[in-house]
Amino acid sequence: MPPITTHCPQANGYVLFHEDCLQTTRRLSEPSVDLIYVDPPFFSGRSYGTGAHGFDDKWSGLGEYLSWMTPRLIEFRRILKPKGSVYIHCDLHASHYLKVLADSVFGIANFLNQIEWKRQSSHNDVRQGSRHFGRIHDSILLYAASSDYEWNQQYVEYDEEYVRRTYRYVEPETGRRYALGDLTAPGGAAKNNARYEFLGFDRYWRYSRRRMSELLSAGKISHRNARVPRLRRYLDEMHGKPLQDIWSDIKPLSRHELRYPTQKPEELLSRIITTSSNRNQLVYDPFVGSGTSAAVCFKLSRRWIGSEISRHACRITMNRLAALGCKAVLHSDQKPSRLLDDLVCNSSTPEGTSCS
Repeated sequence: MPPITTHCPQANGYVLFHEDCLQTTRRLSEPSVDLIYVDPPFFSGRSYGTGAHGFDDKWSGLGEYLSWMTPRLIEFRRILKPKGSVYIHCDLHASHYLKVLADSVFGIANFLNQIEWKRQSSHNDVRQGSRHFGRIHDSILLYAASSDYEWNQQYVEYDEEYVRRTYRYVEPETGRRYALGDLTAPGGAAKNNARYEFLGFDRYWRYSRRRMSELLSAGKISHRNARVPRLRRYLDEMHGKPLQDIWSDIKPLSRHELRYPTQKPEELLSRIITTSSNRNQLVYDPFVGSGTSAAVCFKLSRRWIGSEISRHACRITMNRLAALGCKAVLHSDQKPSRLLDDLVCNSSTPEGTSCS
C-alpha cells in the first residue's frame, strides 16, 4: 500500500482508524503531526475489563514488550513535525525502560520532562500484605522533535499561604493585593545595567530611565517614607505559578464516570494539548481507548487522527464525539481513500477550521 500524501486545501473531519497504530502511521508519507499523545499498554501484566469490552496487558517478558513498542516509537518520530512534541504515558512497570528506548529514538537532547501525575491520594495495599510505599502516580515522558517546539506556558493558582506571605500589601483605595519587588540591579555595570538618579536615589536600576518613568506614571512604583523605590506587583495581574513537573491537581475519574478501563480525565489531556499545540493543528492518538483526546481536541479546535484496535473502544469514541456534535469518520475497511488527505493539512490551512 503506497503512503498517503499529506497536502489538502482544508480539514473536513476527525478520522478514527480501527487498526493497529503501526498501520495508521505508515499511511503518512511525511512529517505531518503537531502533537502525539501516547497512552500504550503499561506492561502491567493485567487484564482490563472482560472480552471485547477490555484488553490484555500481558506479555511473555519485557523483551517482547519493548520489541513491540520500538517500531511504533520510530514511526511516531517519523511523522512528527519539526516543531512537534510527543507525550508517552507510562507507570512504574516499564517507565525506566521506555525512557531509555525513547532517548534512542527521539534523542536524549530532545527530552524535556518526566511529568509525575498524582492520580490517587493514597493506595492502601497493606491489607493485602504489601510491603512497599503506596504507588499513586503515573509518569509522562515528554520529548520535542527539535529545539524549536511549540510551547504555551501553563500556570496554576498560587496557594493561599504563598499569597498571604508574598502579596501581603493591600491598596486602601481599591482593595487590590500586591507585593513589593526590588528595582535595583544586582551586578551593576558588570551586567550592563544603567546608573542614574531616580526619585532622589542614585543606583543601578533594572530598567531604563524611560521605563521607570512609565511605571511611576502607572502607579506601579512604591516610594514612600524616603525608602528606595520598589516595584508593585499586583496579584490580579499575575498569571499564577508556572506549572511544574509534578501534577497533583488533576483528579482521576470515579468509577461511574469511566467509559473504558484505563480512561484518562479530560483535564489531563486538555493540559497537554493546550501546552504543546495551537488551534487547528493536528493531534494524533495511537491508542484511543475511550476517545478522551478526541473529545478534548474538538473542544479546543484542534484536528485529530486516532488509531484503536478494539471495536468496543471505537464505538465508545464515535458515540462520545457524536454527542458533542462532531462528525467524525470511522475507517475500518483497511482502504485509506482520501480521509487522511482531507485531514492532514499543510501550514496554510486557515486557522479555526473545525471538524464538522
